Amino acid sequence: MPDVGRHFRLESENRGWILAVAAVFIVSSAWVTLVAQSNATHRLITDSAGDTLATNTNFMPQLYEVTYFLKETNFVGDETQADMTYTAQSSMHLDVLQPTQALKFNSLNLEITNFSYLLDNWMDVCLCGYQYQCMSHDCKEMVRPDGSEGAIDGTMVVLLFTPVQAGQHVVVHVEYTASLTSGLARSTAFDYTDSITDQMQSQVLIAASLEPFGARRMLPCLDFPNLKANFSISIQAPENLVALSNMAEESLQPGLEPGTTLHKFGVTPKMSTYLMGVTVGHMVSTSAMSNSGKQISVWSVPALGDQHAVPLQAALQGTNFYESYTGIELPLPKLDMMGIPGKGGAVENWGLIQFDERRMLVNEATEGAYGRWLSADVVCHELAHQWFGNYVTCKDFDNISVNEGLASFVEYKCIAAAFPEMSGQSLFQRATTPHGENVGVHEGPRSHAMGVDATPFVEPLLSSRALSFLSYHPEIPYSKGASLWHMLEAFWDSAGQDAFRAGLRILMQRHALSSATLEDVLAALVDGMAAVSDSNDTGDMQEVRASSRLFTVPSQTAVALLQFWINQPGFPLINISDSGTQAAQSRFYAWGNNATDDPFVTSGNSTWYVPLGAGQLEPQAVPGDAATQWGELLDHSGMIPNVDSEGAILNVAGTGYYRVQYFSAHQQQLISALRDLTSSDNSTLSMLLQANSFISDIIALSFADSIDPSAILDTAAAVAASPACQTGFGMYLLVMPVVEALQQLALFSSAVEADNQCRLDLNTSIQQLLGSFAQPIVNQVSQQGATTANSKYDSATYTASQDAFLYDHTKGNVLLAAAFHGDAPAADLLCQLYTDSLEAGGASIDPDLRGAAYQTAVAGIGGCSPGAQSAWDTMLTKWQTDADIQEADRGLYALPRASTDALLQQTLDISLANVKVSSRTPGNSLSAVMRNVGTNLGSGGSQGGAVAWQWVQEHFTEAGMSQ
Repeated sequence: MPDVGRHFRLESENRGWILAVAAVFIVSSAWVTLVAQSNATHRLITDSAGDTLATNTNFMPQLYEVTYFLKETNFVGDETQADMTYTAQSSMHLDVLQPTQALKFNSLNLEITNFSYLLDNWMDVCLCGYQYQCMSHDCKEMVRPDGSEGAIDGTMVVLLFTPVQAGQHVVVHVEYTASLTSGLARSTAFDYTDSITDQMQSQVLIAASLEPFGARRMLPCLDFPNLKANFSISIQAPENLVALSNMAEESLQPGLEPGTTLHKFGVTPKMSTYLMGVTVGHMVSTSAMSNSGKQISVWSVPALGDQHAVPLQAALQGTNFYESYTGIELPLPKLDMMGIPGKGGAVENWGLIQFDERRMLVNEATEGAYGRWLSADVVCHELAHQWFGNYVTCKDFDNISVNEGLASFVEYKCIAAAFPEMSGQSLFQRATTPHGENVGVHEGPRSHAMGVDATPFVEPLLSSRALSFLSYHPEIPYSKGASLWHMLEAFWDSAGQDAFRAGLRILMQRHALSSATLEDVLAALVDGMAAVSDSNDTGDMQEVRASSRLFTVPSQTAVALLQFWINQPGFPLINISDSGTQAAQSRFYAWGNNATDDPFVTSGNSTWYVPLGAGQLEPQAVPGDAATQWGELLDHSGMIPNVDSEGAILNVAGTGYYRVQYFSAHQQQLISALRDLTSSDNSTLSMLLQANSFISDIIALSFADSIDPSAILDTAAAVAASPACQTGFGMYLLVMPVVEALQQLALFSSAVEADNQCRLDLNTSIQQLLGSFAQPIVNQVSQQGATTANSKYDSATYTASQDAFLYDHTKGNVLLAAAFHGDAPAADLLCQLYTDSLEAGGASIDPDLRGAAYQTAVAGIGGCSPGAQSAWDTMLTKWQTDADIQEADRGLYALPRASTDALLQQTLDISLANVKVSSRTPGNSLSAVMRNVGTNLGSGGSQGGAVAWQWVQEHFTEAGMSQ
C-alpha cells in the first residue's frame, strides 16, 4: 500500500480543529465517566475525625469476638418478603494505653441494645441494656456520637463508670441489631433449585464487603487499618446453608434456634478490621491443594459451579508463586474465593476473597481470551493482597498504594506463572477490551496510569485525600503505583541480582502482620540493594551500581530522591537535545503545558529522579542485556546515555514511567526503524515493548500538540509495513495503539464539515491503514474458519503460545475498527459470522470474534441480515435474559453501536432504568455505555455525541446516583 503516513501532512491551519475537538472530547469523556463512576467505588468514605481517632486512640484492640445470628427469612430473594435485619453480639478486648474515662470506638447504623464491660477480669459494669443491674435501659443515652461528625462517620463515645489506667485491660460486650444493606449485606437474587423439593427458589447470599470503613457497620470496633487485632468469628445460620469466614471452620453445633447450625471458625492472625470476611448461603465449591498444603477453593452459586476451572488455576498456581516470591507461606490454613451475584469489584478479605462473579468465573464454552485474562488478572490481584495488603498493610489510606500499587505490580508476575500462554510483560504494558468495556484500574497499568496522570488536578501517590480521590482517579494508587515499582525493578535488577525482590522481602520482614507507609517501601527497596551479595553480581551490575548516585549515597538520601515520585503528581517528559547526549525534563500534560490553578502542584518546575536506560530499536538488539546503557536525570537538565546513533532509543523494554521527545530527525529515523521489526518468540519481546513505548509517546505528543499529528500516520504506515504486525505480540503492542489513535483521529475529524478536503483525505488514509491491519486476519479466518471453536478454551485441552493468545485477544478489535471505517472485507466477514451465529444459536462461533460480529450487525454495516433494528432487538434480549453472563455482556456492549438516534436514546434509557438488568452487568457499565454511545460516529445518520450529551444533561443526578 502507499506510504500514506509520509505523503499526508496536516498543514498548520488544519491542526487547530483536531486539537480543539480532542480537548473537548477528552474533557467531556472524563466528565461523563466521573458522573457515572462517582459512587461506584467501594472506597467513598472520608473520615477526618476518624483519622484523629486512629492516631490518638487511648486503646489498642487485641481481639474481637463476634457471633452473627441469621434467619432463613434473611435469604429470601424478594426483598419485600425478606427480613432485612439481623442480630449480633461482640466483645472487644482492649489494652489501655493512656489514662482516660472516655472510650471512643466506631459503630455506624448499629442499634445497640446492650453495652457492658469487664475491667481486668474483676469489675463488671453494665452501662445499658435489659438486665436489672444496668445503669440505663436506653443505650442511646449511654452510647452517643462524638459530635456532629461522629454522627456521620460512626465515631461513638462512652463515659466509663470510672477512669481506667494505662496497662489495664477492658473487655467490652455489645449486643446489637443491624440492617442487611451495608457492611454485612445481601447479594443480588439468584435462582436456586432445592435438592429435596426440586422447587425453584429465589435466594441471596449474605456477605461482608468492608473496605475501607465498612467494619463499623457490622461490629463495634476501632476501624482503621493500622489498629490490627485477632478475630474470633461465629455464625448461626439455617442448617442447609454453607457458612464461610476468614479461617477454617473449627466446630459445628446446633444453634440456639431450631433448624439452625452454629459455625465457629478459628482465630485469625492479627489483621485490619476491613479484612473480616463472612459469606453465607447456597454455594458450591471446587478445591485443590497448594504446594504448602493449603486448601484453595473457588465458590459460586450452584448454577455456576462448572465455571471454576480458570480461577482455580489462577489461585492455585498464584499461591505457589507468591509463597516462592515472598518467601512467606500463606499464614492461613485455607483460601476461599467467592463469586458474589451482582457485586461490583472485588475485596481481599484475608482467606475469604470476594469477587464479582462476572470477572472471576469463566464459562469456557463461550468466553474468549479476554475473559480468561480478566479472571487471571482479578484473581492474581486479590491474591497478591494476601501478602501485600493483608500481611503488610498500609498504615492509613493516605498510603493506600502500599496495598494497591504493589498488588497491581506483582499480579502480572502471578499471571505469567499461572498461565504460560499469557505474557505478563505485554499485558502490563497496555490493556485492550474487546467489546468497549471500561479498562479496570489495574489492567494494563503503564498505559492506563499515564493516560490519567497526564491530566491536571490529579493527586500524587501519597495523598491526604486518598479516599475521596479514589472515587475519581483510582488509577493513581493502583496503576501508577505499579508502574513506579516496575520502573524501579528494571533499574534495581540491572544493578544487583534480584535486588528489587530482596527489598520487598525486607519490607515483609520488617512490617510482618503490621502496617507500612510508602516511605517504608522505598527504604526497604534501598536496603534491598545493599543486601544483595556482590558475589552474585556480574561486572556490568557492579558498574551500574558504582556509577549511580542513587546507589552510592546514604540510604536516607536515596529515599529522599525517590520521594519525588510519591509526593508530586504527574510524570516527566524527557526532551532530548539535537546532540542526543543531553536532555531536559518537565511535567508532561496531555493537553500541552497549559494547566493553571492545579492545587496539587507545589512547584511549576517539577523534577523527578529518573533512571534512564538506552538501547537499540533493531531486530538484532536484545534490550535489557549488557549492552543497555543506564544513566540518571536528577535535575531539570543533564547528561544522558547517548542516543544519537541510528536506532538508539531511551526507555529500555518500556519500563520507564516517562515519555520521551526526540529531536525531529531522530524521531523520523526511529519511525522508519519500525518497518524492520520482527516477532518470532519471546526473544524479541523486549524490543517490541520498547517500540510500544515509542509509539505511545508519538501518539501522546501528537495529541498534546508537541509534534505534528501527521506523525501518527507516519507511525501507522511504518507499523503496517512491519513483519511483526501480523503476529500476536505485534498486534497487541504495535498495531492496537495505532488502531486506537486512528479511531481518535476519525472522531476528531467528524467535527469538521463533511466536504472539507482535509477530513476526506484523513478518513481515506485511516480507512486504508485499518484495512491493511485487518486483511491478514480476514485471510486467516477465511482459511481456517471461525465456526468450530466452541470448546477452544476448555481447560482440559487448551494450549497456546503467548503469541497465539495475544493474537486471539486482539483480532476482534482490529476487525471491528476496520469494519466501522469502511473496510468491506472486514465488515463482510463479521456480518457472515453474525448470520452464522443466528443459525447456530451463537454457540459455535469463535468467542474471540463473537462480540465484534454482534456490534457490526447492530451498526447495520456490511449488509447484515436481517437488519440493524432486528440485531439491536436480539442483543437487548440477550442482555436481559441470557443465562450466560459473558454472552449477556456482549449483548450489552453491542447496543451503543445502534444506527439511529432513537435506538441510542433507548439504549441509554434502558441501561439506567432497568434495575434487574443493571444488577447483573459489570461495575461502571453505565459509564462505558455512555462513552460508547458518545463516540458512535453513525452509520445510519445517528449522531452519538449529540445524543449522549443531551441525555447526560437530562439525567445528570440519576446517572451519578445509579452507579
